[in-house]
Amino acid sequence: MAWQLIIDGPLDGASNMAIDAALLDDVESSELPRTIIRFYGWSSPTISLGRNQNIEKAVDVDYCRANSIAIVHRPTGGRAVLHDDELTYAVISNDSNCFGDTIYGNYKRVSEALCLGYQRLGIPAVLAPDTRKIFLAKDADPPCFLSPSRYELMAGGRKIVGSAQRRVRRSFLQHGSMPITCNREALARATRLPAAEPLDTEMAGLAEFLPHRPTLEQLRAAFVAAFQDYFSVELML
Repeated sequence: MAWQLIIDGPLDGASNMAIDAALLDDVESSELPRTIIRFYGWSSPTISLGRNQNIEKAVDVDYCRANSIAIVHRPTGGRAVLHDDELTYAVISNDSNCFGDTIYGNYKRVSEALCLGYQRLGIPAVLAPDTRKIFLAKDADPPCFLSPSRYELMAGGRKIVGSAQRRVRRSFLQHGSMPITCNREALARATRLPAAEPLDTEMAGLAEFLPHRPTLEQLRAAFVAAFQDYFSVELML
């Protein structure tokens, strides 16, 4: 079985989200089983928000503007993510033979494939067993990486992938941020956290677990191989 592989270089946030949304529409309209795996980057620091998040509540717009941080809404749900030094993945599929019809079931399958990729790189990744609650003010809208959700990936007790999903009638889009390094101070300031220290214990970039920083080519190769092995498919450009 062959899946489509798309590798994009750094693009602006609006373009990245438009491409993911267009791929979901394309797969949803296909009468044949289709799965697309896309890897991409960001041309400038960008905060992405869940499709239903309120910008004024979720981020400090003035701070973002002053620090050249773009803001974009995702077609998926979830909370604020700062995209900068990272590899981003997207999985788009209508194939019921590989994926089910539940959000958490698909989260689990995609996360298990990603977990293999991290392990190939020598990173001790595991699936988060359950949601851990970080208690903030009742009117707070905390960033995605402040706490792992069920089946998201952790290493050393810290969240290393932040994912979000959207289901339509027959298909789904799941995409996620895989930080190489983390700018915790910028994330805290952009999302109005009182301090960056909670992020030190809750999130990590993959470079923190490796003696040498891998190249983007090495990262993509590890995750391509992991998807191929886990799903017994061939990814083709």
